[in-house]
Amino acid sequence: ILSLNKSIEAKSLLLMDYLSILILNYFLNPIIAFTIYFCFLHSIRHSISLIREINKNLTKGLPIFIKKALPLTILTILGYIISISILNNYNEFNETIYQVIFIGLASLTFPHILLEYLSEINE
Repeated sequence: ILSLNKSIEAKSLLLMDYLSILILNYFLNPIIAFTIYFCFLHSIRHSISLIREINKNLTKGLPIFIKKALPLTILTILGYIISISILNNYNEFNETIYQVIFIGLASLTFPHILLEYLSEINE
């Protein structure tokens, strides 16, 4: 129903997206499945749309996107490493990983929302 007016390419991508979500959720526990989906599938798709907003030509827009996203990405990686090292002193490693996943998702979500907000202001 959602894809009635879409091209065959869009329908194929939509079907692959649905199948990947089903496969992730079938084989993995919910938090790991969501993390993989959010960090890789959703983020890559959204990054491509942002690169296209910068420049319709992906090869020209990619360096600009990387230059703008790199500082927040580095802060996110540092936050992840610091969180693991601090929380691992107080918890078992598996529990630390689950806690850091939530911190990591927040670290990804905040720059994501900030970037969206700043791009709307600049339009």
